[in-house]
Amino acid sequence: MIVGKNANKAYPKLLIVCEIFGLLSVILSGLFFDKKLYASKYVYNWNTNPFSYHPLMMTLGLLFCYGNAILLYRTLKSTPKLIAKILHASLLIVSLVLAIVGFVAIVRSKNLGKRPHFMSFHSWLGLTTLILFALQWICGFISFLVPQLSLNIRKAYMPSHRLWGKIIFLSAVVAILTGLSEYGYGSSFFTANDAEQDRRLIMNFFGVFTSLFSLFVIYLLSNSDYQRPPDEHIEK
Repeated sequence: MIVGKNANKAYPKLLIVCEIFGLLSVILSGLFFDKKLYASKYVYNWNTNPFSYHPLMMTLGLLFCYGNAILLYRTLKSTPKLIAKILHASLLIVSLVLAIVGFVAIVRSKNLGKRPHFMSFHSWLGLTTLILFALQWICGFISFLVPQLSLNIRKAYMPSHRLWGKIIFLSAVVAILTGLSEYGYGSSFFTANDAEQDRRLIMNFFGVFTSLFSLFVIYLLSNSDYQRPPDEHIEK
């Protein structure tokens, strides 16, 4: 375990690696429907192919923005706590809005295709994650940003808030990976003259980088050496 000053030096380096994996995940999800790489049927178009926005918005919102939001207190250790709280809540709002756009995209896509909704484990888990995320944000806002609430209530709720933050993040990661698996079901790299082989290669690397990003986030969250010190120990 890295302790003391070494921990302070190690965190930024690990965070940079984590961010690289996260950015690669976002970039690769954006390439799923890039018209420069694939046939016109994959183009980003809200009217004719709203599904194209679903993986990108979910990856950007529930993976990258959410992951950074829950790391924010450790990333900005020296920032005054009130500012860190506001930034944390704001980044989570951005994450939630992006996730809602992604949710609307898949609903619209199924409506256009006249397909049934919520038939898979991926869809059930995704909806559950989105609902829990919204409830978590509301509870967090009331508990930590409403000044009238007593300090004892805030301290009592904090462990649950942290636990559910991790659970929702991991739930989002599983939803993303099961969605990827569901979307690529039946594909094979061993099919002769497969025109979609490059596309599936991007999808598989996306899964790898998504998994690595989530592992780094959980590690950085779970290591107590990287925890924000008490306010009285922070230099103003």
